Amino acid sequence: MKYAEFNIDSNKIEFWNSIFGIESVLLNGKIISKKFSFSGITHEIKLHARDLILESKYKQFDKKEIKLELKENGVVLKEQVVKIHKKQRFFWFLIGVGLGFALFRLLNLL
Repeated sequence: MKYAEFNIDSNKIEFWNSIFGIESVLLNGKIISKKFSFSGITHEIKLHARDLILESKYKQFDKKEIKLELKENGVVLKEQVVKIHKKQRFFWFLIGVGLGFALFRLLNLL
């Protein structure tokens, strides 16, 4: 699911996140970074002679938002805060319940 879009010097940088925690960054429609993230990660972007960083921060139990910062040389150029889709929150809730149940069963066997 597409979460955010940044426009820099007539270039489009898109941030996508799947329900499985796979973050993708696209530059002008081409994937340039794809990483798994549970609570946020850093993506490096080479834009001509510029070195940019797109940093995602996700606090699971706080406001259920992803904070995105596009930086150059440590300076924030643009920032967006986006809400997590309900499907993604529900999916991770089910994983948590499943892991909790499995751990409970495992500890009862000991």
